[in-house]
Amino acid sequence: MPLVGGGSVLALLVAAVALVATSAPACRAAHNITAILAGHRDLAEFSRELTATGLADDINGRNTITVLAVDDANMAPLKARGLPRGTLRHVLSLHVLVDYYDDAKLHGLPGGSADVSTLFQASGDAPGSAGMVEIADRRGGRVAFAPQDAGDAQGAAVFYVKSVHEAPYNISVLQVSGVMSSPAAEAPSSSPESASRLDFSDVMSKNGCGRFAGLIAATAGASAAFDKHTRDGLTFFCPADKAVEAFEPAFKELGADARLAVVLYHAALGHYSPQALRTSHGDLTTLASDDAGATVGFAVHSVGGKATLVSATHKAARVTRTLADADPVAVYMIDAVLVPFSFTANASSPPDLGPSESDGRSGRKDGGDGRQTSSSAPGWPRRGWVASALVFTTLLAAFASG
Repeated sequence: MPLVGGGSVLALLVAAVALVATSAPACRAAHNITAILAGHRDLAEFSRELTATGLADDINGRNTITVLAVDDANMAPLKARGLPRGTLRHVLSLHVLVDYYDDAKLHGLPGGSADVSTLFQASGDAPGSAGMVEIADRRGGRVAFAPQDAGDAQGAAVFYVKSVHEAPYNISVLQVSGVMSSPAAEAPSSSPESASRLDFSDVMSKNGCGRFAGLIAATAGASAAFDKHTRDGLTFFCPADKAVEAFEPAFKELGADARLAVVLYHAALGHYSPQALRTSHGDLTTLASDDAGATVGFAVHSVGGKATLVSATHKAARVTRTLADADPVAVYMIDAVLVPFSFTANASSPPDLGPSESDGRSGRKDGGDGRQTSSSAPGWPRRGWVASALVFTTLLAAFASG
């Protein structure tokens, strides 16, 4: 029996690859800012300070980012000032734009200018628009960057020098002519007493957790419980908006005590910095309690520097972003709602928690009793199996009919 020709087999294999590729979920691009800068010796000091202040981890944890790198010669005056670590972090965070800009985009700004948010604003430490940077195309084709709260202060603006690294639309590293700073960035670091008054709800609302901030405001006793403990230290884990949106119908079916328990379950006692969270392997105590009055916690597992929380009902949620870290309060985004109890005794019907969200793109679901379920086999989407089965069935048919 003649076999299928080589060209036909190749065509079928190409079709298989195409089908599987189109059925696979989109992957979040990964980058490592220290590895990118490692090939540029004149940016070594800038790279070291990003690592020392913890900004490197924040940069690596974001999918769309622009880093304004400063060479060693222009970093020297900043280093000589001996700024406290917190202040240095604020200054350098002005050099991290939470949007993608490359050489072409800089020279094609609509209207010749743009206002861009930075990691300083995303931290929740910048008052008003102090964390914004204006990009302006100036005379002679020069592109300037200036913090909005610096006003017209002489020397406030720095200029685009060259592109160091571009990975559209994931990460861009652009070299600038000097260090930007501003009055807000260099304001005295908050004392523990003032930091305890960090407006965590405002931080959540401005950084993709507005729906959870709404649950806090609408749940009797939640805000008061948080305010009572912030002075001694609290770490918030706020589910991203898409996760909360899918959970809200089930939340509305709960009794008042159960609602309060769910909300309080997303705050752990004590302040956990990003470094402490990444190296933690144990249980965290939350503000939630069970029917007997005993506190309910969740486990933290860290693999490869990424933290995952596992609830009392065995549901997992990944920590996807650091929204604020101002001792004694830290705020992190997670990609799923955590529940401390089985819903069978607290709701008229099991909830559908909908898709978990790593900034909104995972497809995991909670089966209602808190156990992790999935609409597809782990590690391989259902459509991938179907596509592969179709291709191999076609191949077999072709051989058989050859």
